[in-house]
Amino acid sequence: MGNIEKISKVKGETLSSEHYFQSLLEQAYMSGMLSDIQLEKIQFDCLSLLAKQTERYNNGDSSSIRVEAAQNLLDSIMFTIGVWLKTYHNPDEAVATVQKDGMYALYQNGRERIDRLIKSTKILHSSIVGNLVQTENVFYRSTIVDGIKGFFKLYYPEFAAQEIHITADYLVHHPMERLLGIEFIQKYLECIYYENLFCAQFSAEDVHHLLCGYDEHYEQLLFNIYEPVLSAAIGCILSSRDVHRLEMAPSSIKILCDLFCGKTRTEILKILMEAVGQLSELMDLTEPLKRYLSGSLPQIAAAIENAVLLQTLDRVFILPKYPENNPKLIVSFGEKMDDEKYRKVLEEIMQCRYLADKKALIKSEIHSLADLEDILLDAELYKEETLDILSELSPAEIAALVKKHPLPSALDRYGLRESQITLCECLQKYLAALPAKQQDLMKQAVAMLDSTEV
Repeated sequence: MGNIEKISKVKGETLSSEHYFQSLLEQAYMSGMLSDIQLEKIQFDCLSLLAKQTERYNNGDSSSIRVEAAQNLLDSIMFTIGVWLKTYHNPDEAVATVQKDGMYALYQNGRERIDRLIKSTKILHSSIVGNLVQTENVFYRSTIVDGIKGFFKLYYPEFAAQEIHITADYLVHHPMERLLGIEFIQKYLECIYYENLFCAQFSAEDVHHLLCGYDEHYEQLLFNIYEPVLSAAIGCILSSRDVHRLEMAPSSIKILCDLFCGKTRTEILKILMEAVGQLSELMDLTEPLKRYLSGSLPQIAAAIENAVLLQTLDRVFILPKYPENNPKLIVSFGEKMDDEKYRKVLEEIMQCRYLADKKALIKSEIHSLADLEDILLDAELYKEETLDILSELSPAEIAALVKKHPLPSALDRYGLRESQITLCECLQKYLAALPAKQQDLMKQAVAMLDSTEV
């Protein structure tokens, strides 16, 4: 009978993670644990503490401050007290402490706890940065390294303990509690730590190829890296593929479709839990990391259930791609002639009355695609003349010009010269006039074009 937990009058689930102290007072008052007189005394003590903090904020000057600044100071005080009261397992014990101890003592305890949290969170951050997964995704490093450093640089727990300052663009996989200040950063970094720890089980190259399967331009996308990595690892386990390489095959998707088809979300979750158990044994994962993986499974189970219905399971279990193996077309625009010679050639072309004479000059004097591009833009050619000149270029040269001069949107046209718009339209008209098969080949050439050296 000694193990029976004492029933609390204040239910923990009714308390706000963000505004813990305020919600604790509200619930304690509603449950009868605090009387009107006690609540008024607590409020008066908080205002007295605010007066002291205002004086410190003004460097000893007790003159008034802006309402917004005073509210911010009061929010900081309430947050700091809440940080301390959260250390009590039972909310009723926290209420008893509020009744027994003065606000100043609670505030001091909260400040000391915040200082300890700052110190431990900085250590955690250093550990993460020292073993950060190598990825080309710009949001991952900019948030985890630079963003968190920015938080510690700006964080001022004495007068703004509840502030976060950063946006934390890169999102973690687990749903985050609504937290403030150092509590948010600590929880955020704990999630990052486990996600980073799991992704580090695989080579950066294999993770890169997996994410290329997610999107070949994933470097600029704001998404959570850990979820496709965990899903791929589970997919490898369930389809008997090499989990260390994260390398599923198209046949894996068929196996997984057959496995999950007709299953309820509860049944899917059970299958995923068993797979994580196998994964944990195979990779010798720690219990805390295993718990974090297990906490991710309800979201993945929901995604699988939806994907089975929509027949998009390949967007949950990503197949890796290897862009470096794709054929590439490299076209050089070549060297430009010197400015004086170019001006002379351009004047001669513009003085020609007939297109045949213009083309003859171009063939005899223009020896690089870079110079031809300039002539097409500067020689004030009619559209029919431009199209005629384009018809004598090689497919690779046309592809290079199309790549560099795509048809602009209505908004983009405002920043372009009229000759640039004309060239874009002529290129598109030239492509449209090609037979369907040649159009497809030209589109492939443009897609294969790796670089154009200007």
